[in-house]
Amino acid sequence: MNAFVTEPLSQVRAERVTWLWDRYLPRGKLVLLDGDPGIGKSLLTLDLAARLSRGAALPGSTASGRPHTILLLAAEDDAADTTRPRAEAAGADLERLIVVAGPSLRTFQFPRSLPQLAAAIEQHKPDLVIIDPIVAFLSPRLAANADQSIRRILSKLARIGEAAGCTILMIRHLRKAGSPNALYRGSGSIGFIASARAGLLAARHPTDPDLGILAVTKSNLAEPPPSLSFRLKSDSNGVPVVEWLESVDVSANALGAMPTETVRPRERAIVWLQSELANGPRKASDLMTLSIATGIPERTLLRAKSELRVQSRQVHFEAGGHEWYWYNPAAPWPKNAPFRKPYELPPLPELGDLLEEKYGPVLRKGKKRPVPDS
Repeated sequence: MNAFVTEPLSQVRAERVTWLWDRYLPRGKLVLLDGDPGIGKSLLTLDLAARLSRGAALPGSTASGRPHTILLLAAEDDAADTTRPRAEAAGADLERLIVVAGPSLRTFQFPRSLPQLAAAIEQHKPDLVIIDPIVAFLSPRLAANADQSIRRILSKLARIGEAAGCTILMIRHLRKAGSPNALYRGSGSIGFIASARAGLLAARHPTDPDLGILAVTKSNLAEPPPSLSFRLKSDSNGVPVVEWLESVDVSANALGAMPTETVRPRERAIVWLQSELANGPRKASDLMTLSIATGIPERTLLRAKSELRVQSRQVHFEAGGHEWYWYNPAAPWPKNAPFRKPYELPPLPELGDLLEEKYGPVLRKGKKRPVPDS
């Protein structure tokens, strides 16, 4: 039995809080990121990981100093066809982005796998550990709503992060039912946010659905930093990336409010699709994937395609295979487009115009002049 150790607080050495990302990600602590599916939580964390891996500046902050190592546990994204292309598009140093993949990932469950996680952290010395999403790595025998069980597991996880001096960023989905207080919107036990020293929320702007907001819901270690705006876009290869914009005066609680001016989903989809096709043809599969990540359902996207009169074209490659492309005939045509702009016949004139052009002079010539009134 371990001895119960006590000591006066005067014997405890005072230490300053250090930050991986100033006022957003404290070192050696648990951080929780909440958000709805499709808002881009995984993309956000991957963008941060990419910046840290090359020692680049973090959004709204200065350069992160040196290159950092990141350990990623991603249960919902395949490492080969999703994580790597997105990490490359974000400019990550792939040598510094360590993933748990294959059978090891499928059997990774807490609390049973906590020793393996501690061993992986000891081996790779990461500055950041991303667990996406946290509930996917909990034992199925554990109820996510059981407050005592969640706190017990997360306290062990917190000790691992504290001992290694690395930030552990957990991702969680939101409840279907909203709440005026952003702290209570996450799914599962309140023990998740209670165990975290910092809480983040990714949500859509209350009046601009195309704009995402990253806000702080909980900040135990410093004054809350400003909310940051971002937009999901795609690179030249159609891979979704994050574009960080300016800070905004929108609190986490305000992100749960209903917009003052509602925007019809189809109107939003039309604006989005028009913007995506503004520079020429795009692969239909890439547009479908990106639209889902942006929160636009496939049916809504197809309706927007019809209203914009976007055209489809199948391109066959010399090496074999084919790909469907969408293009907007009204948009400028780039020189490096994957195919020539299809020839478009001029619009047919109205039937009345045709009759007037062919028979009008004849009819007017044979028409009698009206007799003036006497």
